Amino acid sequence: MSQEKHIIKKYPNRRLYDTVISGYVTLEDLKEMVMNFEEIQVVDVKTGEDLTRQVLLQILLTEEVGSTPLLSNEMLCQMIQTYGQASHSVFAPFLEQNMKIFADWQRQIRAQKRTLSRANRWFADPFSLPSNNMTYFAEWQKSLQEAASNFWGSINSTLKNRS
Repeated sequence: MSQEKHIIKKYPNRRLYDTVISGYVTLEDLKEMVMNFEEIQVVDVKTGEDLTRQVLLQILLTEEVGSTPLLSNEMLCQMIQTYGQASHSVFAPFLEQNMKIFADWQRQIRAQKRTLSRANRWFADPFSLPSNNMTYFAEWQKSLQEAASNFWGSINSTLKNRS
């Protein structure tokens, strides 16, 4: 895992050039960098404009179309409905904080994986996780569901009251 930020230059022909490795990369390569917690920044080679967000959204869209979707139609509609609403300023930090909690949990599991001698079997069968990890995950998932339900309930009632 590299500590150096990958500056990716995006050319008009859509090619992506990684200045750290001095070579061209694909969206799949960028996805792998993100999965490995490597920092990336994508810039337009002509204008210098930061295109990181657009490229990350493109990777996300590719994942959503090409595999089992993470975001349901209902969730996508709810997200779209928050744009332009007062709730928009609340939603982004809420979502970001919950994703941070999830990422921290993933890092904890990865750290434990490295220290356990039976790590390969442990991850091949998630139900072989030590009970305290499964309990922690179940509790975390339940609290996340409750927080999301409360959030969307308050947003929906606010929107209905404005109608």
